[in-house]
Amino acid sequence: MKSIQTSRLYLRRFNPEDFDDIIEQIYSDPEVYRYYSSIAEEREEVERRFRVRCAQPQSAEFGFWAVELRQHRKVIGQLHLEPYVNNYNLIPGEEGDAFRRIEVELAFAFGRHYWGQGYATEACQAAIDYAFLDLKLPRLVGSIKTVNERSIRHHLRLGYRVFPNPTDEAWQIARLDNDRLTPAHAKEVGNAD
Repeated sequence: MKSIQTSRLYLRRFNPEDFDDIIEQIYSDPEVYRYYSSIAEEREEVERRFRVRCAQPQSAEFGFWAVELRQHRKVIGQLHLEPYVNNYNLIPGEEGDAFRRIEVELAFAFGRHYWGQGYATEACQAAIDYAFLDLKLPRLVGSIKTVNERSIRHHLRLGYRVFPNPTDEAWQIARLDNDRLTPAHAKEVGNAD
């Protein structure tokens, strides 16, 4: 994945030296990890997954970014674009698919000290631009715990549409369509099947 610079942030590959910042910002604060990760209390598993993030190939189109404050060179969070099989998040109004589809999710977590300052919006908007303009993805989807009102509001600010999950009321489904595709690009993406 390419590195991305915004006015205040630098989205880049993880380095082994980022581990302590990620533990401090995300995995040591229950207010942060309770909505983001079910493995936070399993330090060995967090460390194993972190090593995988550090080893992702430079040529990968999907994966994890460390989100660093440019001014202080400090990692304040992480975000990722990850493919997954959407086998339970049926968006209301869409036809079911016996095989389900491969979707791409944008997910993020930031240290609580950095909430409410627009960092998540700035980083996510840069990732959305990358997903839609560089990768030409037709949409991004995600799941949000229904009780996570901050994340629901954040997704709405980014332009996502948020729906109740018809199969599990504990979750909401977020969907952001790529309205940046030109008619030629849309046809190209549509013919990719």
